[in-house]
Amino acid sequence: MTDMKNWRKNMYPNRNLFEKYITKDEIELIHEYTLKILSEVGVIIESDAAAEVFKKNGARVEGHKIFIDEALLKKGLSTVPKEFDIYSPSGNLTLGESAPTICAGPVAPTTIQDFENNTYRPANLKDVEQYYILQETSKVISMPTHSCQNTDDLDKSGDDFHTPQAAMGLKYCQKPIYQGNTITPINYKKGSLIEANRRLVKLHREFYDIWDKPVTMSNCCVLSPLAIGAEVADTIIGAVQENQPVIIISCSMTNLTCPPTLASAIVQDNANILAGIVLTQLISPGVGAVYGSVTSPTDMRTVQLATGAPEAVLMQMGLVAMGRYYNLPVRSGVSATTAVDLDFQCGAESMMTLMTGMLGKTDFILNAAGAYGGYNLGSLENFVLDEENIAYLKRVNQGLDITEDKLYFDLIAKTGPRGNFLKGRTPKDYRKENYFPSIFVREGGSPADVIEKNGNLVARARSVVNERLESYELPDVTTTQKKLLNEYLPEGYKYDL
Repeated sequence: MTDMKNWRKNMYPNRNLFEKYITKDEIELIHEYTLKILSEVGVIIESDAAAEVFKKNGARVEGHKIFIDEALLKKGLSTVPKEFDIYSPSGNLTLGESAPTICAGPVAPTTIQDFENNTYRPANLKDVEQYYILQETSKVISMPTHSCQNTDDLDKSGDDFHTPQAAMGLKYCQKPIYQGNTITPINYKKGSLIEANRRLVKLHREFYDIWDKPVTMSNCCVLSPLAIGAEVADTIIGAVQENQPVIIISCSMTNLTCPPTLASAIVQDNANILAGIVLTQLISPGVGAVYGSVTSPTDMRTVQLATGAPEAVLMQMGLVAMGRYYNLPVRSGVSATTAVDLDFQCGAESMMTLMTGMLGKTDFILNAAGAYGGYNLGSLENFVLDEENIAYLKRVNQGLDITEDKLYFDLIAKTGPRGNFLKGRTPKDYRKENYFPSIFVREGGSPADVIEKNGNLVARARSVVNERLESYELPDVTTTQKKLLNEYLPEGYKYDL
């Protein structure tokens, strides 16, 4: 076990916000009990192929139950790269210790808060299109995500209605796309899900004409407690066989799918996540793999996932610490809230949960904008408001610039006591050091006059949305690319040829 302790020596610099919440001794204790869980309790991975991989690498395997000892854990984690690139027509996107936090869009929401009609309604393909447009045109979302999946107006009569959703992303976005939706026997009925995931990678390669580099990344959520479901196992295997990076995440619920205490949730999730990461490396050593968690407490008064609770932040801080302990790229944080309206609760919880990833300088944040109501509810207005929160936190992360020339002693001396600094031109440093929001207001005077001039918060957000949607232009692609996507795009969204 002492050899494992040395892994901490290379923790990412200036990314250790978690140290305010968890000590080195506590990290070591969680690691010690993680080893006990992995070696004595085991993890079920519902895949014959995965079981065979572990068996070939010396693990004790009982059916689908895998036991991982310290040596095998160390072997698996030793080849995980600290950073890697993902490629698309827009260039390469770096994930890891030398790069800023990647923010990705929302996976769900299945219900839309429609402010124009003052109602809640099921998401539809038009929402899918518009979410892609906002993600593609966003200054803070680096990686669009499949949103509003399995809408009622999506044709589900065929044997594959997963690929049409993926094709929508390729049509509207040039940024690399995050595969937030898992391929399942429900949305893909052609046979092997491993091969289905490999085919999805090949579709991206063919469309991009990028053949020898990572072109996408997949979301792989473990099945608490201590399992990886068949569909997710197939996603992992298919993706890494094609040398594509994956994020292994936990989404446990205290007192339901994990024990009641925050510490017990952290240790169980840690074991589950590590098992998935080891699997990636035993199949393809050096493939990109990210350690992640969005585990949240359960409010047992309603038996509901409390995604915006302070305890969710604390558990994610603990799991970030464990990911850093093993020198892994880390996913953490979301813009998460159980609020069912675009209200004070929504803004407060969303900002608090975003802070985990942004101020903790984790490597990747999913659901960074555009979802609330426990991930199931969304609106375009919420998307641009979350963008504003992200921009605020990005500015905080830039920190203070304290040098002698920034102290402006000569100006202070010239102005003297009871003077003011409003004379002359606005200094360049002022414009450089301050973030100016596009939606939030900072005007004085009568509140009624400010609202009359600018509109309420939702109206201001809607104005930004409309401007982005109206100015968007489809990426310029070749006829060959159009024909390729037309094989999969839903009716009404195919290219005119």
